[in-house]
Amino acid sequence: MDDVELTPQVSSKHKFDDVAMQRLRAEFWGILQQNQRRVAMQHLIDSKFGGYTMQASIAIQRISKKSVAHRTIQAWLMDPGALSSRNCPEWAVIALKAFVDDPANDEYLKSCERMAKSTASYMPHSTAVDVKYGVKYATSAIVSDETRRKAWCEASLVALPHMISKFENTTERHLEHLDHHVHAMWRALREATDFEDYRKRVLDEVSDKETANMIIRNTRRAIEEGADEFPNY
Repeated sequence: MDDVELTPQVSSKHKFDDVAMQRLRAEFWGILQQNQRRVAMQHLIDSKFGGYTMQASIAIQRISKKSVAHRTIQAWLMDPGALSSRNCPEWAVIALKAFVDDPANDEYLKSCERMAKSTASYMPHSTAVDVKYGVKYATSAIVSDETRRKAWCEASLVALPHMISKFENTTERHLEHLDHHVHAMWRALREATDFEDYRKRVLDEVSDKETANMIIRNTRRAIEEGADEFPNY
């Protein structure tokens, strides 16, 4: 930390004394160290464990003898400032590197490599969520819900009707989309002679509905913008 020098902007109105500067240097150094540990952890998991936090958690537990859940590791890898971000401890990085450097664990690391190669072209979404992205996706859902809640709570009386209208239109279109699919499946169930016939009928009707909706959207755009066959003379 003694090698870190911080210089306030010349235009800054706030005056920093030696105590304040020392505190800021310590905070900066701590953040820098946290980031270096996070990057080191991410590199080891990506390069040696195929990106699987589950396999990395097993490795850390074997060396450290501490209970470490794979979702905890995902939280360590989250960007600083994220709701789910947690400080990656130094002992965890040391333990993971010690596991990787031990020749006795070569077979385990090879199995992780084989697993990564076997799932390179396809991995079930539920598996990817569990072993890689669960914390990230859950965090995004929390942020999205909170952003939406805040927008509704802070909406003015002028903006509220427009927000309700937009929400109703979006919901109606989504329900219409689902209704088209369900109707196509029920019609095919009544009329199809075998599975291939059923599959073709469903896909054909859904495609037909989507094409019709595209024509309607394009026509609406032309009407609203006074374009194509609808010029505003």
